[in-house]
Amino acid sequence: MCNMNSRVNSDPEKPENSTEDDPSWGGVIVGLMLATAGGGLIYNRYQQFHDMDSDPISLTRIETLIYKVSGGSEWVLLAVYGIVAIVGLYLTISNIIRLRIKQ
Repeated sequence: MCNMNSRVNSDPEKPENSTEDDPSWGGVIVGLMLATAGGGLIYNRYQQFHDMDSDPISLTRIETLIYKVSGGSEWVLLAVYGIVAIVGLYLTISNIIRLRIKQ
């Protein structure tokens, strides 16, 4: 019989079908971009909602959906951006730690 799976896994610690990506500096940059975007959007939207002298608030379609589903609470929208910023920070820190361990 012919064995169709003839590849040998040289690293027993890492399975062949691992779904976890290797750390990279690109992942660090993406994490920083997410954290910056989340923080910037929190600041921008907070200013729009609480500065009554500015132009009327213009939300994107997804922001409008979140705003309407939450019952018109701007805090839910700001919390969503906070989650985006936290995920970005997590990706940045975890990629840096895994890169340091890998060295």
